[in-house]
Amino acid sequence: MIAACPSCQKKFRVEDKHFAGKDRFLFNCPACGGPIEALKPGGAVAASGDPPTTQKVKRVEATWTGADVPEAELLALPSGKRISVAVLQGADSGNIFAVDKPIVLIGRAEADIILNDSEVSRHHARLEFKGLNVQLRDLKSTNGTYLNEQRISVTSLSNQSEFRVGATTLMLILTDEME
Repeated sequence: MIAACPSCQKKFRVEDKHFAGKDRFLFNCPACGGPIEALKPGGAVAASGDPPTTQKVKRVEATWTGADVPEAELLALPSGKRISVAVLQGADSGNIFAVDKPIVLIGRAEADIILNDSEVSRHHARLEFKGLNVQLRDLKSTNGTYLNEQRISVTSLSNQSEFRVGATTLMLILTDEME
């Protein structure tokens, strides 16, 4: 099946394995970072280039895992919390990325959160969740990762912490899950 990006019109092949037993598969366009929603064939609607119902919210769906993650066995999302990363300044300003896994790679390409910023490295930084303990780790990026305009290699974040990668300012948002 083919799904087209509604932003840049680039087409991608989506296979049954991408759906993992679900009726739809949401992913970010590797070319422009725009949201793409593919619906399983045979359902009410086939593959769609139409944006998901929530245009500004992008699901983090990539499957990157790194062998260099310290204490990987301890990583887990906090229970009862909804986690997002909002873009406050930069080319992707206004986008919100929903987080649903304990390791989130931020970069310009081949990342969970893809930013359209030439100052962002391909694999720039990583968020690691150990319950409510959130670590922001720079991945030896060229232009650095900053918290309070101080370059960091690794630091802790809390709700509404603002940090910068390249020329893009992001905010970590932790909210209670709605029941």
